[in-house]
Amino acid sequence: MSVRADPLVIGAVGGSGTRVFSRIARHAGVFMGEHVDAQEDSVPLSRFYGEFASEYLAADGRLDPPRTDELSRRLHEGVGEHLDGLVAADQPWGVKNPRSLLMLPFWHQRFRHMRFLHVVRSGLDMAYSATDNQIRRHGEALLGAGMSLPAPERAMLWWSRVNILAADYGEAELGPAYLRVRLEDLCQRPQETVGSLFAFIGSRRGTEEAVGEVATPASLGRWRERPADEIARLISVGGEALRRFGYRSPGPG
Repeated sequence: MSVRADPLVIGAVGGSGTRVFSRIARHAGVFMGEHVDAQEDSVPLSRFYGEFASEYLAADGRLDPPRTDELSRRLHEGVGEHLDGLVAADQPWGVKNPRSLLMLPFWHQRFRHMRFLHVVRSGLDMAYSATDNQIRRHGEALLGAGMSLPAPERAMLWWSRVNILAADYGEAELGPAYLRVRLEDLCQRPQETVGSLFAFIGSRRGTEEAVGEVATPASLGRWRERPADEIARLISVGGEALRRFGYRSPGPG
């Protein structure tokens, strides 16, 4: 069965709160797959990223043609498995897996009409996240010597680099097919933010049900409980990205 060529791809640093965005997309009528884990991550795509994301990052996306063809074939196989259960060729579909952020250009080269939803949560919060799978699995490929930093600063460096790379690409190459949403804005202004998400997806159905999915995590703003000297070190590592994505200390987020 041929499917639509404009998937909704959701990506972020792991632990940013992407699960609720997948649920919102489902309310908007987007098929987000049945082979998903408890976090709504696509299991077939998790296997794909586990095998190839580090190689792709280490090469800065510049793989030789035979290897590129192999990764392309495997991505399409993963997408095909992800789409098991899709009942209509014209139904909107999407993939939620945070690591899609790491291979955004690769996705775009294969799905030229894709839409990318870039979820961001304050790097100050993410520095203290227990969800560090991305860094453990792929950090060496991108951070190099930065892997020797203390854990919070290493997490901030990762957050800064991967989000800036994705934002640069999305803004330059995707244009209106790129939307960046802060988790904090969804929690603080759910009705308005869900409305923006539905407009991006192209749906007006189920907005109230989607708003009902939003709940503020108890951990939001956890960085405020940390010593000022720690926060100063984090800002020295990720200040550029914090400013770019609208985070201020000691402001919202």
